[in-house]
Amino acid sequence: MATTKARQEQLIKAERELHDHDVAALENVWVAGERTAPAAAGNGPAVAVPRLSRRGRLLEPITGRWAAIGAVAWVLLLGIGIAVEPPPTNPDAVDPWFLNALGTILLAAVVGAFAGFWLRRRWSLAASLLASGLLVISTVACPASGHHTQLGAWWVVQLGCGLGLVATSVLGLRRG
Repeated sequence: MATTKARQEQLIKAERELHDHDVAALENVWVAGERTAPAAAGNGPAVAVPRLSRRGRLLEPITGRWAAIGAVAWVLLLGIGIAVEPPPTNPDAVDPWFLNALGTILLAAVVGAFAGFWLRRRWSLAASLLASGLLVISTVACPASGHHTQLGAWWVVQLGCGLGLVATSVLGLRRG
C-alpha cells in the first residue's frame, strides 16, 4: 500500500492515544511519581510509566510459588526453633509486660502473614518480615529476660531459624 510522504510524517508524529481500559487502569493506580520509559527506535514517542506507591506495591499479587515458600518456611523453621528450645530455667517467673506485648504482636503478624499467603498478596511478605524480625528480637532477648539463663546450641539454631525467615521474607519481597 503506497502512502504519501505527508501521511508518513503524520503517522510518525502522532502520539499514542489511550484507550478506555488504559485510562481506567491509570486511574486505579496510586501514582507516587512518574518516570519516562525510553522510546525504542521506531516505536514512537516515550510514554509515562506510572510508578506505584508503597501501598500500591504491597497490594500487588505474588506468585503461588512465593506464597508456598513463605508458608513452608514458617512451618519448618518455626517448628525447628520450638523443638530445640529447652525447658525454661524458671517456669514460674512472670514475664515483663513488653515481652507479652511482643509475643502478641508476633502472633498477630504471623496470622496476618499466613492470611496474606493464602490470598497471595505482597503484604504477606511484609507481615512475615515483621514477624520474623520480632522472632529474632525475642530470641536475642530470651536469655536477658531470665527465661533461659544458659546459651547453647539451641540458641544458635533458633537464631538461625529466625534469620532464615528474615532472609526468606526479604527475598520474597524483592522477587515475588
